[in-house]
Amino acid sequence: MSESFAVSDIPGSGADRPVEERGTLDVRAKAVENILRNAALAVPGSVPHTGGVGPLSTKSLPSASVTFRGSIATATLDVAAHWPCRAEELAASVRDTVRTEASRLSGTDITRVDVTLHVVPGSNPTTRPRRVL
Repeated sequence: MSESFAVSDIPGSGADRPVEERGTLDVRAKAVENILRNAALAVPGSVPHTGGVGPLSTKSLPSASVTFRGSIATATLDVAAHWPCRAEELAASVRDTVRTEASRLSGTDITRVDVTLHVVPGSNPTTRPRRVL
C-alpha cells in the first residue's frame, strides 16, 4: 500500500519555515518582458531572428530584460533588423513603442529602455549567387 503525504511534510521544503523567510515568486518581470518582445516585433523593420551555429549558441531576438525598483522599471532590449535600415530611427521607434505598450498593457512605468540593434542576414534577392567557371 502506498503512503500519501503532502509537500509540506517534507523537511526543508520551506513549509517548516516562517512565512517571512520563504521567499517570493514575482511573475511581473517575465510578463513585462513578454510584452516588450511582442511590442518590438510590431515595429516595422524589426524582425524575429534565431542565430548561431549549433544548438548551444542560439539566441532568439528580440530579447528583453526588465529590472524593477518598486513600481518603476528599466528595460534592456535586443532587437534584430535586416540591412539596410535606418538604425537610429528604428531603435528610437522600438524604444518609444515598447515603453508605450508596456505602460498601456501592464501599468508599469518604464523610465529607461536601452535598445541594442543587431543586423542579421536577410533574404535579400538583390544579391546574385557567385558562379564558378
